[in-house]
Amino acid sequence: MFGADTAVINSYVIYELNSDARTHEPLRLHENPFGLKGMLGNVLEYCSDWYSPKAYSQTGTSVTNPQGPEEGTEHVVRGGYYASDAADLRSAARFSTQTDEWLKTDPQQPKSIWWYTDIKGIGFRIVCEPDETVIQ
Repeated sequence: MFGADTAVINSYVIYELNSDARTHEPLRLHENPFGLKGMLGNVLEYCSDWYSPKAYSQTGTSVTNPQGPEEGTEHVVRGGYYASDAADLRSAARFSTQTDEWLKTDPQQPKSIWWYTDIKGIGFRIVCEPDETVIQ
């Protein structure tokens, strides 16, 4: 069986084949066509949405931003991380947090709801509005 050709993505994402099993600063990456770095890979993107494995199957085919459940026990994580296979490096790659597994060694009582001590590959991405002078 032949694997995917990953020569191009090595310049744009941090993942299993180029991470040395750790996160990296995005400085070594090339910008994507939108001028952004680090949008996939390196760390899983922690989302505020509650996870449901049926979120997409319960919507129509023309929905671009499906609404997940209004409550739940696990949150959505997206985009793959430094230990991910190339196939999981996409914004549509959607998984759930694993709170019990990711907090096994948290010494706090009660356990933290903000910091997963047992997974090193989770983070978030900040969204900023561009300056009006930048938009042309």
